Amino acid sequence: MLTSGIDVRASRTHNVGLFATRPIPAGTAVWCPCTTCSRWTKEQVADLPPDRFERLDTYGHLLADGSLLLPCLGAYLMNHSCEANVLDLGLDFGVAVRDIAPGEEVTCDYATFTEDGDWSMECRCASPGCRGTVTTAQGADPRIRERWRTRVEAALARLPRVHQPLDDVLTELSEPYRRTLGGAHTLEEASTGSTVCAPDFALVGPGGGKA
Repeated sequence: MLTSGIDVRASRTHNVGLFATRPIPAGTAVWCPCTTCSRWTKEQVADLPPDRFERLDTYGHLLADGSLLLPCLGAYLMNHSCEANVLDLGLDFGVAVRDIAPGEEVTCDYATFTEDGDWSMECRCASPGCRGTVTTAQGADPRIRERWRTRVEAALARLPRVHQPLDDVLTELSEPYRRTLGGAHTLEEASTGSTVCAPDFALVGPGGGKA
């Protein structure tokens, strides 16, 4: 699911990307995995031909249960930046960690998709903090995670005061979102273990509990 005020345009980093068509204030929930996203089970992923899996994995991401999710409404077109303006550390949604101006590309950090094994990518974001090569292993780097934490927690403090186009979806699906609305401003207060790689709706077993 993707918030409003975003359009698809040519990107200098990778073919096309997502660009703000109006101001997106820091603290806005920009995207989240949801029940309308296309999803392949672990068994279906195992049966995919290698070229098909590669195409899907380029735009989607693996979840903790081994399934693969392709974010809906064009959210899968969000490109990477080592100085991303949208982050999701410890959350099951991506939040704008600074104000995003009209015409600016909306980006996330691919290292947060920690279930994608030994995945790596040569980065062309050209940001001052560009890491050159992006890997999922970087998602466990304490220095990187601390920078993410600082930026995400500053955004969480603003979230209850910002108009949230995804409020209906997130109120239904996201306990971290509900906790933040209720006054949680730190990741320890907001986090439940649910993340973009382990959204609660994807981890419900046949008996109604988490698988």
